Amino acid sequence: IPYFLMNASFFFSGYIVAFSLIWRLAIVAFPFVVLLLIPGIMYGRILVGIARKTREAYNIAGNIAEQALSSIRTVFSFVGEETTMTRFAEALNGTVKLGIKQGLVKGMAVGSSGVVFCIWAFIAWYGSRLIMYHGASGGRVFATGTTLIMGGLALGSAIPNIRYFSEACIAAQRIFEMIERVPIIDSDDGKGEILQEVCGEVEFRNVKFAYPSRPETLIFQNFSLTIPASKTVALVGGSGSGKSTAVALVERFYDPLAGEILLDGVNIKELQLRWLRGRIGLVSQEPALFATSIRENILFGKEGSSMEEVIAASQAANAHKFIAQLPLGYDTQVGERGVQMSGGQKQRIAIARALLRDPRLLLLDEATSALDAESEKIVQDALDNASIGRTTLIIAHRLSTIRNANLIAVVHGGQVIETGDHDDLIFREHGAYATLVQLQEAASKAGEADRLDIRDSSSMRVRSSSFVSRSSSNLSVSGPDQQYKIQKEKVASSNLSVSPSDQQYKLQKEKVSSSAPSFRRLVMLNASEWKQALLGCLGAIAFGAVQPTHSFTLGSMISVFFIQDHDQMKYKTKMFSLIFFSLGVFSFLVNVVQHYNFAAMGEYLTKRVRESMLSKILTFEVGWFDEDQNSSGAVCSRLTKEANV
Repeated sequence: IPYFLMNASFFFSGYIVAFSLIWRLAIVAFPFVVLLLIPGIMYGRILVGIARKTREAYNIAGNIAEQALSSIRTVFSFVGEETTMTRFAEALNGTVKLGIKQGLVKGMAVGSSGVVFCIWAFIAWYGSRLIMYHGASGGRVFATGTTLIMGGLALGSAIPNIRYFSEACIAAQRIFEMIERVPIIDSDDGKGEILQEVCGEVEFRNVKFAYPSRPETLIFQNFSLTIPASKTVALVGGSGSGKSTAVALVERFYDPLAGEILLDGVNIKELQLRWLRGRIGLVSQEPALFATSIRENILFGKEGSSMEEVIAASQAANAHKFIAQLPLGYDTQVGERGVQMSGGQKQRIAIARALLRDPRLLLLDEATSALDAESEKIVQDALDNASIGRTTLIIAHRLSTIRNANLIAVVHGGQVIETGDHDDLIFREHGAYATLVQLQEAASKAGEADRLDIRDSSSMRVRSSSFVSRSSSNLSVSGPDQQYKIQKEKVASSNLSVSPSDQQYKLQKEKVSSSAPSFRRLVMLNASEWKQALLGCLGAIAFGAVQPTHSFTLGSMISVFFIQDHDQMKYKTKMFSLIFFSLGVFSFLVNVVQHYNFAAMGEYLTKRVRESMLSKILTFEVGWFDEDQNSSGAVCSRLTKEANV
């Protein structure tokens, strides 16, 4: 706004002054002054549009790199480095074409500012006519011409700013639509009832539900279920039967299309949403851990909790023992998405986070389905301890984990088709639960037979190395905490005696990080574009000579206005007008040559550097990505900012 107002004021003030000095020149020169809008229009519309497309193309390449780096273990395990580089290079090819096109348009936009020289050619010619035939003074002609050109340049600078007003209006429309939108479920709404005491009884009463993205597919149809207070209820059923949907409805991520969900006899729609969610603890199949310390991850469960409360929650989740054995304890970084923790460790941290708020309702959405048998037992013990005295809803895939549930409900077709405890349901002939148990036991026996075959075929290899077999048997007998202790002792001993190779690696790392590349090495990166470099440099040198030539010509032209001999004035005026016009054409050409060639150099260099950088990054060991400064976000930021020319 200030730049637009300043430049607009400059133009109108300049034109008023020019009109008051020599109105004939001001009127006749006005159409030529409008030509000064060309650079602004080209920059404001064409160039900005190309720049936006270039950014979008770079974003595509950046997303490819981010996806690969955030899932680097998957890329390495499937040997996907070459595929990633191919996709990345193809995406960068589009940015190169757009970048070169942007350089060409920029050269034309900057070069079109040479129209100023052409306007001076006209002012020199027409001004001399005013002096010879209308008695105008040379000083007033020069002052009028200068004012007109400066005002025209100011108007050209003001025009591109107009787009910001339209863009602001469009952006404001989207923003205000978002701000003024009244959500169906408002988490910031302070209205609603707060129960003084929560017993924890949950009831689904004739619930009908379909996801907003799939309104034609009903998930629940007359779904009814009562979960008694302080009891453990398990939902079982086939995939897509709606088990996890029940958890989402209790958390009130969605509202049912019909029916009610009651907490202690009160519809949860009538309860304050923040208060309701504060009384619920959720542990999902894949816990979402943030790239921070264990302590901070647990504190997400309840802000402002003391360290004693964090430790108590960890003890209840069977997590305190392994956390205490870590070198940094609760300050240990879990890595991006908890990558530095095992599956069982991540799950126990998530359980501790859920227990920190001491919830009355505990929702377990297949919390052990992704774990191995040993980790499952540890986590299951933690869940059993956490369920004591709380209303617990378990979504289970492995039916062996819900045998002790007070109530088991089988869900099929959006309805509860069978309820009872394990002992009751298992003996129902042709019952849905009994059928599920039989199928799962048959699959388990088949898997066990396969494992026995593998053990028999590999027994000779195992016996061939007595040291390895003894070590592995010791580890298998001991629990995971003992395994971690042994690994920790190995790490500690290796830290005390650093091998020469480790010292060499550290010295090499320090050398690489401290030494800056030479200028010659940087220049050699663009060696293949030496022709573009030569032409671009020549164009820059030539354009640098334009302004001094213009200054000399302008100063010489002023003296022409004071020549008394009209024939000599005509001759000199014609000569300087041709010089001004030639400067305008020459300025346009050298700017196109300069910006086009340097844009080509920059785009090819950027593509080459980014490909080399990502290719090298994909050769690093996985441990390098576990460091805080080498997270996928940090590496992608470096790839975008540092590898940009």
